[in-house]
Amino acid sequence: MGNPHLLVIPFPAHGHITPLLELSQCLALKHGIFKITFVYPEHYHQVVTHALATEEGITNRIRLFSVADGLKSSSQENTSDHLWKMIDDGFVSMPEKVKELIEQVNATDDKITCILADQILGWPMEIAKEKGIQGATFSATAALWFVVRSYIPMFINDGIIDNDGNIIKEQMLMLSPSMPTIHTSHFAWPSFGKWQKLIFEYVYTKNKSLQLADWALCNSTYELEHATFDTEPKIRPIGPLLASNSSRENSSGNLRSEDLACLKWLDQQPPQSVIYVAFGTTAFLDGSEFQELAVGLELTNRPFLWVVRSDIITSNANGAYLQGFKDRVGSRGLIVSWAPQQDVLQHDSIACFLFHCGWNSTLEALSNGVPLLCWSDFADQFFNENYICNVWEVGLRFNQVDGKLITREEIKNKVEELLSSEKYKANALDLKKKLRNSIKEGGCSYNNLRSFVEWLKI
Repeated sequence: MGNPHLLVIPFPAHGHITPLLELSQCLALKHGIFKITFVYPEHYHQVVTHALATEEGITNRIRLFSVADGLKSSSQENTSDHLWKMIDDGFVSMPEKVKELIEQVNATDDKITCILADQILGWPMEIAKEKGIQGATFSATAALWFVVRSYIPMFINDGIIDNDGNIIKEQMLMLSPSMPTIHTSHFAWPSFGKWQKLIFEYVYTKNKSLQLADWALCNSTYELEHATFDTEPKIRPIGPLLASNSSRENSSGNLRSEDLACLKWLDQQPPQSVIYVAFGTTAFLDGSEFQELAVGLELTNRPFLWVVRSDIITSNANGAYLQGFKDRVGSRGLIVSWAPQQDVLQHDSIACFLFHCGWNSTLEALSNGVPLLCWSDFADQFFNENYICNVWEVGLRFNQVDGKLITREEIKNKVEELLSSEKYKANALDLKKKLRNSIKEGGCSYNNLRSFVEWLKI
């Protein structure tokens, strides 16, 4: 190819943009890729440009191209209607915009040589084949979810789901003797509610990314998912990408304004004492869930750092309650609107991480040997929870009352159970070593990424 020019297309959501932006920087700065054009929804423009601003010379290698999505700013990111309008626009509007971009670029001498796109979006690989451009697909989720999607035709033929993705048979499934079992209730698309049919249509009928791609990459490691990678050897692990950051200034994952004062607060806490609580960018809690979590943290009698986004509570009636809660816990607890998560998880004072089981957060925690408490609610989070609790044994899940509410007593008891056992910390530290070795020279992920780069440069 000579000087490669990559067109990088993430799925339009924070947790998918972050690892592909990290990969783009890695390819541009560490592996000498000549040029990258990064496509993203318009409302991410400010945060994406800020994430790249600290890298000297990066704008010469990564060109940003924003697609109009009808949203005014990233502050609207987590309102439900705006979030799903963005996803709908990502599926419907982006293909034509990307085609126009390719035609414009390829009319010059700086032609696009490869499309690297999120595996959820099937249309980029179709465009690549149509335009005679090589293509690579990238999974920002666990490889298990990548593979489960390929079994959808079998699920339909066996009467497990119908053609709209509705579950007909509630049951445990074993896709191969070596892979972890999964439950049909944990399929990702039903958690999209009224958008289920739209999401399932694109996941099933319009997504041929794995079959059409020349390469299939995944932000995971062989050590975490060896059975899954053995089942589908075309998928190559190159992660954990977020653990590859050598300094905070070089991180592309900071797509929100962070409260850095929390690091000074952590410096004042005893080693292995703090419960870190964060639910990512799209998780929501109703008033009852929020109050049970607050009282549960209070009952642990341990220091805690709690990330509370301004929009995380679905009801606006909790402001007075939160103030009273702060008065009761005093300096033992610190609440911030957003935290520098990778720095937090590296801190010696962190004892465990109570979180939503998002894949990026899972990798960040495991890369630092932090045990986990699982509050999964959405999409692939249930697959990640299964790995955490049943396969890797680095954490515990909360039991719910009436299939929904996690009580304050359950929170207190699970914190005590997790931190009173040496097993979970020991297993987490073992995985930390394996994950970090994987991205070092000679490691599996390192070798896979290097092979991909060599292929790009042929």
